[in-house]
Amino acid sequence: MDKCYMCGNSLEVIRDKPYEYTESGLNVLLLGITQYRCGSCEEEYAAIPAPEKLHKIIGLEICRNRKALLLPEEIKFLRKEMNLKSKELASSLGVDESTVSRWENGRKRVGEGSDRLLRTLYLSCTEEEQDRRNILEVLKSFPHHRKEIGERQAISLNPQDWLLPDCACAV
Repeated sequence: MDKCYMCGNSLEVIRDKPYEYTESGLNVLLLGITQYRCGSCEEEYAAIPAPEKLHKIIGLEICRNRKALLLPEEIKFLRKEMNLKSKELASSLGVDESTVSRWENGRKRVGEGSDRLLRTLYLSCTEEEQDRRNILEVLKSFPHHRKEIGERQAISLNPQDWLLPDCACAV
């Protein structure tokens, strides 16, 4: 990338600055991402390699390693990554479409059972066949009674987290 898309001027390369990946709708920091800034119009760009793999790793991070109940934006992210409409997710989880809407807009907290089922649904849709047996181990590792977290915790990822072969196992 040599020229700014907005004004056509030269771009400055920025390295070693964490990139706030707001495109995911979550609090995700990408480390080691090449970024560009236009000196004239101040427009900024980032080169995100393999975004599909990145989104899979983000979803796996949420489902495997977040011990608190899912946050509204995490529920929405997982639903979108499974290419489900709210109505389809609601039907899969055995709840009303309005319940999914309330979870996603933060007006209602997701319940313990629905949280586990949503994680299971995502993991079973994305895991490789040999890793599906690990889903039960992930769910067993959660405490029986979890609380909501007060503030969003960032997910920090380096490109090697989603670009290397077998990266899903490294999370």
